[in-house]
Parts: sequence; structure tokens; C-alpha cells
Amino acid sequence: MSLPLAYLAVVVIWSTTPLAVKWSAVNAGFIFSLLSRMSIAALLCLLLTVVMRSAWVWHKRAIAMYLLGGFNIFFSMILIYWGAQTISSGLIALIFGLMPLVTGIFAALILKEKSLTPQKLSGIAIAFSGLMLIFYSKNTESNAYMLAIASVLVAVTWHSFGTVVFKRYASDLPVMSLTTGGIIVSAIFLAAFWLYTDAHIPVNISVIGWGSIMYLSVIGSVLGFSLYFYILKNIEASKIALIPLVTPVAALILGQYLNGELPDSRIWGGAFLIIGGLSFYQLGGYLRKLLKK
Repeated sequence: MSLPLAYLAVVVIWSTTPLAVKWSAVNAGFIFSLLSRMSIAALLCLLLTVVMRSAWVWHKRAIAMYLLGGFNIFFSMILIYWGAQTISSGLIALIFGLMPLVTGIFAALILKEKSLTPQKLSGIAIAFSGLMLIFYSKNTESNAYMLAIASVLVAVTWHSFGTVVFKRYASDLPVMSLTTGGIIVSAIFLAAFWLYTDAHIPVNISVIGWGSIMYLSVIGSVLGFSLYFYILKNIEASKIALIPLVTPVAALILGQYLNGELPDSRIWGGAFLIIGGLSFYQLGGYLRKLLKK
């Protein structure tokens, strides 16, 4: 696949995943739909490792990374799917747009990267002011709404932390074995959680529900991760950083026209601040260099 096509595919996948998450849980329950997604994804990844003859690593650090990666997926996904029962798909994508900012903070604290320049700190402040505006939208009269936003924000924070830990301890491990190991472990955690909570198998899942689960398994998980790692290795980071600038707005529009989600003016205002802050965080230095020329 060509790089431009792979890049476009990742943008489309990241834009449509939040809406598919909401549709997949209709009549299925968020735990069962998530368990189904990760179980199918685990089987597909195992099949790919056999077909591609991918090498597995079994030393202690690799096993620890499989366990950590699996728990990272399990914990963050449970929070996202739980929050998706209350808040819109576009808002989920919008909050996840904060991930580069949160990852940058953890990278500075854990990896000691000198990345938090005044320009980047300003971008973080602008983006989080947008999040606060969303918190105080008219819908926040509902405690469930505020808890759902907080749930997705915790998921973003945890996922960002896991990303930085992986960068420090797992950068030399095979990507396919890391992905497959993490997905398998997360499916095991999810199966245990499902058995502990209700162990209910829904019988009236709609065609849209099953279609969304399959889409998330094949496209959202296996293909999405594979294409992301492909473009990550072949294009500069500045271009990859543009993806979170596009996907939240696309997800908001898709949610509005395909799912009847109607964000109020404060959410659109928060979206403007979050994307503006993220733009300043990612591109401020580049723009400053252009202005000096």
C-alpha cells in the first residue's frame, strides 16, 4: 500500500472508530461487545503471526511488556466503552485528541525529554481550557455525563502513560509480537471481567451491532495498528502529528449526521480550543521557523 493511501486510511479509521464503539454496544452491552472485539482481533493477530512467521520473544522483559500492554488495553478500553454509553462519539474522539499532549507530559517526567518548551506548555494550557469548557457545558448538569467525560480522560491519561513506558522498555521488541501479545492478554482480562460481572450472552444483537464489532476487530484493531506502525516508520513525525488535528472534527461531523448527535455551542467551542492548542503544541515551533525566514 502506498504511503498516502495508508495515511488516509488511518485518518478514516481513527475518525470512525468512536462511532463504531457506540453502535457495537447497542443491545450487546459494552463488556460483551469489547470482549468480542478483542477476541476476534486476537485470533486474527495469531493467524497473521503464523502466516508472516513473525518471531516471538519470551524473555522476562518481553513477557512483562505483553502483560503491561494487555492491561493497558483492557483498562483504557473498559473506561472508553463505559463512557461511550453516555457521551457522544465525537466527544470521545475530541478527548482522545489530547493524547499527544498528555504523552508529552509523561515523556518529560519519565523519559526526561526536554520537550515542554514555553510554546508547548502554552498549547497544553489552551487545549485543557477547551476541556474545561466542555466540562461546564449545559449537559454537565448530569453527574453521569461528567463521570463519562472523566472516564474517557482517565483512559487517555493511562494510555499515554503506557505509551511512554513502552517507548522506554519495549522499543527493541518485535512490533507484531508486542501487538499480538497485548491483544491476547487484554482478551483474557476482559473474559475474566465479563465472567465476574454478569457472564450474559446477548441474543438480540443487531446487524449494525455485529457489523460494528467486526469493523472494530478487523479494521479498528488489526489493520489500524498495522497501518499506523507502517506510516510511523516511513514518514516524519510532524506529518503523523496532523492526524489528531483532523480526526476529532471528522468524528464530530460523522456523529452528527450518522447518529443524530447534536453537540451544543460550548462543545464546539471546546473543540476549537482543544484543536487550536494541539496545533500550537505540534506545529508552533515549525511556524515560528517559517516566520523567521
